[in-house]
Amino acid sequence: MTLRTLLLLILSLTFTCCTNKPSDLRLSRIESLSSESPKEAWDSLSAINYDLLSDADKHYYDFLSVKVADKAYLTHSSDSLILKVIDFEFKNQKNGRYPEALYYGGRVYSDLGDYPTSLHYFQDALKSLPSNSGNQELRCNILSQTGRLLTALSLYDEAIPYIHEALEINRHLQDTTNIIYGLQLLGGAYLRNSNYDLAEKYFKESIGFSVHQPSYHMAKSRMYLAAVKHKQGELDSALSYIRNTSEEVKPMVRNSVLGYASNIYLDAGILDTAYIYAKDLISNNDPTHKEIGYQVLLSPELRKYIEIDTLNQYISEYRTILESFYDENNMQLSINQQSLYNYQLHENQKAKAERLSNILKNWIVGFIFLAILLVLISLYFKNKSKNNIIELQQALANIEKLKFELVTSQLKQSSDIGQTIINQTEEIALVITHNSPKSTEQELRECLKKELLTLYESASSQSSISPIILQSIAYQKIQEYIQEGKTIKESDVLWSEIEQIVLSSSPKFKINLNLLTLGNLTTIDLHTALLIKCGIKPSRMTTLLGRSNGAIVSRRETLCMKILDEKKGAKVIDAIIRLL
Repeated sequence: MTLRTLLLLILSLTFTCCTNKPSDLRLSRIESLSSESPKEAWDSLSAINYDLLSDADKHYYDFLSVKVADKAYLTHSSDSLILKVIDFEFKNQKNGRYPEALYYGGRVYSDLGDYPTSLHYFQDALKSLPSNSGNQELRCNILSQTGRLLTALSLYDEAIPYIHEALEINRHLQDTTNIIYGLQLLGGAYLRNSNYDLAEKYFKESIGFSVHQPSYHMAKSRMYLAAVKHKQGELDSALSYIRNTSEEVKPMVRNSVLGYASNIYLDAGILDTAYIYAKDLISNNDPTHKEIGYQVLLSPELRKYIEIDTLNQYISEYRTILESFYDENNMQLSINQQSLYNYQLHENQKAKAERLSNILKNWIVGFIFLAILLVLISLYFKNKSKNNIIELQQALANIEKLKFELVTSQLKQSSDIGQTIINQTEEIALVITHNSPKSTEQELRECLKKELLTLYESASSQSSISPIILQSIAYQKIQEYIQEGKTIKESDVLWSEIEQIVLSSSPKFKINLNLLTLGNLTTIDLHTALLIKCGIKPSRMTTLLGRSNGAIVSRRETLCMKILDEKKGAKVIDAIIRLL
């Protein structure tokens, strides 16, 4: 039955593990294709019937939908899918896609204009992908995108370290294309930060890497160098760098070239070329570059060459552009404020969850500590009880030995030796029975009391004070105190001397006394018992203890109750204590 259950468990685990892994090979092929041909990868992904996929493949499909769209430069318009992807990958980090999902979370929110949230996801992606991880390409992309986003927010000093680290990774990977992009991005950050010398350095370095690359790389770097020279007031160098670059750059960069070129030609006094480039700028749909075109056309140098009707048209259109730009800035500010609020709310909720988690952990730790403490206390009392039982058994053996010695002494005066030996053997057997390891502490104590009373009945007439005590200095001091009518104070060292001499004559005296009182022996009880052991009469105790005769009687009765659980009289308790 056990073997069958084990086999079923193994099969279940195997099935579970298998079902967590994507099984559609088309998805793996599309992911491989996404970097080389994003458009083809997107078309292939769109051709797959989502409803026919397994659950694991559906999650993989969702992840690829975001990834391939980003690779194909399709603008993300919603965050619903990426949030679903991030949530799944967070719960299934064994897939290894969680850092990349966070990265695409940053890309989605960047397209949505929510820069604070975008930065938040980029930062989380970096935390989940340390510098010593194997996926350096992904880390480089995250660093580069973080640098671009911070540059767009005019946080140049904050952006530069990220761009530097991304550039170093590309140098290590010997990725020439990305080295060029990195150098251009770094130079652009320094340009906007007005550090023109470093900007020039990195743009010139990018030109060096562009020699054997497509021409648009070098053309873009020359555009930036022209902007640097323009800022530095070197118009001749700026003109030489900007000339013909608009025909060599990629179409998406052409408006940037025209923007830089129109201002350079305007400041250089080449008004016709500046006018041509400015007219080209206002004819496109990019509001940012339209604004540059209107600025150039409405400059004092060109305004006088424009007819009044056209000039008024330009002014009206420029005002519309500025109003639109103002509205967009307000909208972006609102988005940023809302994002900041959402981020703070998220952080507060996260902090609250962490506090609750810490409280729960503290309660668990406290509960575990309390449980361990209770176990230790239980073990302590259990072991203490065992030790008491062992000591009680030893006390019983000692009492039996005393009984045996006493009977042996009596046998010398008796003629019926055989019968006495038989009776003694039966008594020893009874003690052995009582000494059973299964006996409880209370049972052994009762047995010890019984044996003591039996011993008392057999030897009451012969109980005497040990010569060791009678011949001791402590005993002599007791007698001197009695003769002088002095009281022994509780702090007097004489008590210690009396205890030592009693233990010399009866080493188990204090142990047996503690056992009989179940550990409830007080200092007063001990002092009373010590004086009894030394043979001091009650009338003498009144002097030594400085108490009345009634108080001494009460002390002895209390001691008797603790030992025997009943009143037996002074003679009985005195004899039993002297036998211990």
